Amino acid sequence: MAYDTKITGGLLVDGTGAPGRHGDVGIRGGKVVALGHAPDVAARTIAADGMVVAPGFVDIHTHYDAQVMWDPMMTISPWHGVTTVVVGSCGFGVAPTHPAHRRLVLRILERVEAMSLAALEAGLGPDWPFVSFGEYLDAIERRGTAINIGVMAGHTPTRLHVMGEAAVERAATAEEIARMKALVGEALAAGALGFATSTSPIHVGYSGKPVPSRLADDAEMLAMAGALAGAGHGVFHYNGTRDPDFARHEALHRASGRTVVWTPLLSGQLGPGGHRKSLVRAAEDARAGLPIVPQVDCRPIVSEWNFGTPVIFDTWALFAPTRAADGPGALARIYADPDFRAAFREEVAGRGGRDAAFSGGSREGESRRQSFAMTEVSWCPGEPALEGRMLFDAARERGVHPCDLALDIALGSGLAARFRTPLVNFDEAEVRELVTDPNVVIGLGDGGAHMSQLCDACYATHLLGHWVRERRALTLERAVHMLTGRTAALYGIADRGLLAEGLPADIVVFDPERVGAGPLERVHDLPAGADRLVSMPSGIAAVLCNGTVLPAPGEAWPSGEALSGRLLRGGRRGGT
Repeated sequence: MAYDTKITGGLLVDGTGAPGRHGDVGIRGGKVVALGHAPDVAARTIAADGMVVAPGFVDIHTHYDAQVMWDPMMTISPWHGVTTVVVGSCGFGVAPTHPAHRRLVLRILERVEAMSLAALEAGLGPDWPFVSFGEYLDAIERRGTAINIGVMAGHTPTRLHVMGEAAVERAATAEEIARMKALVGEALAAGALGFATSTSPIHVGYSGKPVPSRLADDAEMLAMAGALAGAGHGVFHYNGTRDPDFARHEALHRASGRTVVWTPLLSGQLGPGGHRKSLVRAAEDARAGLPIVPQVDCRPIVSEWNFGTPVIFDTWALFAPTRAADGPGALARIYADPDFRAAFREEVAGRGGRDAAFSGGSREGESRRQSFAMTEVSWCPGEPALEGRMLFDAARERGVHPCDLALDIALGSGLAARFRTPLVNFDEAEVRELVTDPNVVIGLGDGGAHMSQLCDACYATHLLGHWVRERRALTLERAVHMLTGRTAALYGIADRGLLAEGLPADIVVFDPERVGAGPLERVHDLPAGADRLVSMPSGIAAVLCNGTVLPAPGEAWPSGEALSGRLLRGGRRGGT
């Protein structure tokens, strides 16, 4: 027997959490055919002495729904060892979509996920190769992907498909709810991994309107859960408010009979220590046998933003006029208005009454003031000497209020100047509590979204470098399990996330002494020349998907060679 590829001498960490053991891996026909002892010859050998050989990472929270249509690599995820992604997170997606609603869907993605509208339009083109959810899956499969992909049915496109623009204005009628439930059932039958929705107030769509799913009432939510119950498979992903609605999580589980993964659970959402009540509830749910699991992030969520798209203020009532403003000229007039500036100063000082969530006295308000106080000027074309400076420090030196300095910098640059603000998850001790809790799942990488503002798709290498090697908060085996077997099992992905004989050879080989995520870099490689932030990995020696070694970061897929990824319909393998 000969192998297509053999990986020799590595520490095999199989994704179950079991202790690692040294050995070899033999791969033939895209599958692992020998594990531990692989004595036969191979066409290709990867020496893994001193390396860890683990299952490819399974990223359950991405937004590559549109990007997959022009980027089959779904960069940057595979650079960091990810071999399976789940798209449709938070209920956003591109199918089902009537042709008449295409621009509306793109404008929602532009606003809520900070995707470049020009890039979306150039990448998808005027004639989308799908209308229904099933046709979307077929289009993905026909075009091919470099890594595996599973797709959740999204509440926002489903609601828009049924209700049109009324989806962002009102509750649905009983007849409309029935049509939505039928569409979700069709999506699950076609191969959706589950259903995803959002009620989060930070999810603001075009013209400052709430995204469609936020208008859903309890009857509609329970009907969508009923679609999962009828299908008998699928996960329910619920993105909610900062203060979790535990009763709704349980109601959705009872109505669907399925696992509920809710987001986000982050440090700093409800002030210092505010995450702990959610950890207590997660432990209670686990003891009661309820598969209701919070999703956490292992990185500080730091937004690089400008006043042209001031996303960090999306929940501030003060900034409501900016969300409805038509173009940079209208925004500039708002920012120059003395009354707006005075109100902005009051909000930051904690005295403002226009935004209850930010007014003085609340723990959440204190956290948000602390966050804004850590703002850094990241790019200032008019005054490059300010770059890298803390906004509050520079303002103090100049004897001006930091809000006025920020707005002056913005106006002086035509709203192009960028600022970097840690939003949540910046308290190291609290994040440690989150990532080490046994009842959470690690995700929230957001690959494909907010690309010009942040980059957390590198979360897997960050976890291994920062929390395993540097902080020793997790063992290597547990961290790998949280990135592989844990995520795959929760989302019903049957044949990924484990290193075992007979399973597809999705594998990452990495140096535990070097693995990590590099600093963020801004590149302009999206359609229409749009920019994004990327992070280069360190310590990743090889990534294999279904037995094929993927190109290194920056390298193109070999011309003429078939793409190695699979569409995971209903979480099951396809084509291997």
